[in-house]
Amino acid sequence: MRDLTPDERQELRRELSAVTAHWAQRLNDVDADARRREDQSSAQRMRSHLARMTAGEQMRSLLADLVSANAEEAVQYGAGYPELGAAVGASRQAARKRWPHLSISKRRASEWKQPPGGIGWAGEHLGYPGTPGAA
Repeated sequence: MRDLTPDERQELRRELSAVTAHWAQRLNDVDADARRREDQSSAQRMRSHLARMTAGEQMRSLLADLVSANAEEAVQYGAGYPELGAAVGASRQAARKRWPHLSISKRRASEWKQPPGGIGWAGEHLGYPGTPGAA
């Protein structure tokens, strides 16, 4: 994975701005003729920008939900906290704090390698992962 280039960030910013403006118009319920007039009053412009703020905040919340859902799916395919942190530009510890409910430790525990010679009777009879006779 790589970070966006400055040009890509600018392109994404323009696209997000257009989406925000579209949803702001829907939320503000402004008719098309009023939007096209260049002689909008200050009150109309203020309402337009406030509607954009509202749409932007709602988009932020939805994007946070999408990021969390993708984190859960990434864990299902083998990602751990170090990978989750790297994906969002944070440390492993920050990822663990952000998504404490993920079952990473349970999955990783099943992959632990046993020391040479195994763990003896307990591994064979209790079914610890990586031991002969484990279920």
